[in-house]
Amino acid sequence: MLHTSMNTNKKELLIILMVITIGLATAFYLYGLDKYSLLYYGDSTSHLVAARKIVEWTENQHQFEQPPVWLPLPHFLLTPFSLIDPLFTTGFAGTIVSLTCLALTSVFLYKIIRSLTGYSHIAFAGALLYASNPNILYLGITAMTEAPFMLFFVGGVYYFQKWYQTFGTSTKSYDLIKCSIFVVLATLCRYEAWFIPFVLMALTVIVILKKRVSIDITHKFYTILFTLVSFSGIAVWIIYNFMKYGDPLEFAHARFYSAAWQAANGPNRAILFMQPLHVTTVYGTTAEVIYGPILLIMTALGIIFHKRLKGNHEKKYLFIFLAIPPIFTIISLLIGIGEMTYWFNARFLILLSPLIIVASSLCADRIYRRIKKKAILFALITILFLYPIFSPTFGVPTFADAEIGFHYKLNPSSVQVGEKLSQMYDGGMIYVLTGSAQGERIMVTSGISLKNFDDITDLSTSKSSFKEPWLYDKWMIIGKVPGSDASDVAKYWLDNIEMLNEHYDLAYENDYYKILIRK
Repeated sequence: MLHTSMNTNKKELLIILMVITIGLATAFYLYGLDKYSLLYYGDSTSHLVAARKIVEWTENQHQFEQPPVWLPLPHFLLTPFSLIDPLFTTGFAGTIVSLTCLALTSVFLYKIIRSLTGYSHIAFAGALLYASNPNILYLGITAMTEAPFMLFFVGGVYYFQKWYQTFGTSTKSYDLIKCSIFVVLATLCRYEAWFIPFVLMALTVIVILKKRVSIDITHKFYTILFTLVSFSGIAVWIIYNFMKYGDPLEFAHARFYSAAWQAANGPNRAILFMQPLHVTTVYGTTAEVIYGPILLIMTALGIIFHKRLKGNHEKKYLFIFLAIPPIFTIISLLIGIGEMTYWFNARFLILLSPLIIVASSLCADRIYRRIKKKAILFALITILFLYPIFSPTFGVPTFADAEIGFHYKLNPSSVQVGEKLSQMYDGGMIYVLTGSAQGERIMVTSGISLKNFDDITDLSTSKSSFKEPWLYDKWMIIGKVPGSDASDVAKYWLDNIEMLNEHYDLAYENDYYKILIRK
């Protein structure tokens, strides 16, 4: 038993080392091609800025002054690394956090699969198949929220699995408490986790009723009570919104920033809203490109094989748990609070990966038990790894989505402005009139401390510097095509440009921006 445990620990450590090595090699390779490659996603830049604002910000010190659309935990994880300038400006701050999460998620998948199949080699292959997928790998080296979410989600799945496998033979519920804690952390990363506490509560009650074990009613009561802990993350965020904004659901419908507002004002809602066929087509096609047909077929077979096996009915709880985030995504697309096209937001399909990896591993286990030939199992695993190895030749949807967005219209100009500002800057406050997304890209690429930026949006017109910036700010950056959250304030100053000309000179201009310097 001790020897087996040592071998398992060695394999888990090997998984961590392999994933980190592959991730760092990929990150440095992409950085060598383009120093902004880890910042292609606009959200990755915004997350880094939000994380650094927690410590370095003169306007009430933190990012929550903006409508709290993004959940806070990823920003707190990023904060210590975002404070290091080289990591902040290159995006490697995100690599440190996300790659660590990717490696640990792979270990949890190894544990889950090994527990289900009993074969460490199948579990080892499944864990690496997850981490080596180019789409998952790119998100695992950037400052996006998917990697932290996946860690806490899959960790919650693992501890739920441990609990229901031992329930009835042990009166201890430590694993269920750990599951609830991981779910809390997941609910503070992404909203797709907000269904999980409700499902966890329902599954816990079902397990208690179906097992009909001779455990006293008090223990059963405490078992259910432990699952209530999983709701605490949601409760904290709702209470915070109510105390801060007077609206407990401010995050759900905040103007400019919420997913619902952006979907309602975006171009894709009409073709998805209450259109199940089109949603299925877009979602299914993207899944086929990201994972490949063979892996998807094995996923379906793994679920079918599971249903046919006697005595394995409890695995359905695992499948239900794993299916929650992708179901949430599909529902959000159908009811018009999410956007997706074939490449745009392809990262939503990453939430499907744990279900695919676990189910396809069960399929491989079933085939191996039938054939009992390691050579055939090795050949099957090799075929599965060929797709992620060669898929970059034909395109990586998550990377393509990020790259296209980065090079779209005014984004290259915002990078030019950031670089130009870095060259000219000799101190003083910088008045930014571009909208949040554009302004944050300028902030990161300039390398200038965030405390020197005076960010103005339509929600900050009460600031003293808005009407008389020359009294406070040495520099001004005006967007000619500002983001939606700064359209009114930008129009105000573009209509009153003569007033600005009395106080500022033009220092730089391109197609989309002007940099002014105080006379």
